[in-house]
Amino acid sequence: MPKLPKIYQNRIEKEINNNKKVYYGNSITKNKEPIQKEENKDIETIIDDILSLPTYSFNINLLIHTKEKTYDTSLIAKTQNSIITFDNDKIPLEDIISIEKKV
Repeated sequence: MPKLPKIYQNRIEKEINNNKKVYYGNSITKNKEPIQKEENKDIETIIDDILSLPTYSFNINLLIHTKEKTYDTSLIAKTQNSIITFDNDKIPLEDIISIEKKV
């Protein structure tokens, strides 16, 4: 079988500098952003804002501080008196001290 003609081969006449600059995400950066605290807002408005986002609320990692415990989870639903988390915990709204979004 004969070789194909060299018509289809493209000549490279310039120096190629591919991959000289590489960007690495948060794994290398030293100044990571701290966890965002939203203490100025009311707890119910924070929960409503999270549940009204166009993305799924269970994809947003949260730290929920209550009187007894700190939950590292995400929201599933809100009832009149409580919230339901991804770990199937039912947390009363009056027990929640603060909610922080993890970055």
